[in-house]
Amino acid sequence: MSTESTLALLKEYHDAWERGDQEAGINFYADDVVVHMGGSGPLAGTYHGRESFVRGWIGRVDAYTDSWEVEGNDLLLAGEDGVLLLVQETWSRGDNKVTTRRLGSYKFAGGKIVECWFSDMNQAEVEGFFGDLT
Repeated sequence: MSTESTLALLKEYHDAWERGDQEAGINFYADDVVVHMGGSGPLAGTYHGRESFVRGWIGRVDAYTDSWEVEGNDLLLAGEDGVLLLVQETWSRGDNKVTTRRLGSYKFAGGKIVECWFSDMNQAEVEGFFGDLT
């Protein structure tokens, strides 16, 4: 994929998450996507396949939180091999709230996201927020 087509796809993907349309966002993942979530908390690890990621990460976060906001992104690097950017995410549960700047690396093929790497800039705070997630 060209850099231009990758950036256009990434914009559509993040637009879906920013408007809270999880289904549209999920549809950008290839069936065999591999997602690497940084850290050592209950959500960390590598997810193999869209259904694994939806069930094991997205679904758990959605069920655990009262609100989940994705706001904007700062493009750091873009090329034919992928895109590196920072995204701000905020989650709340009761009186608790955490906001993070998440570094994300995306690889695309055939119009779908095929691999992602994510790391939160305040990983310990995010892990503390999700600490009692089951």
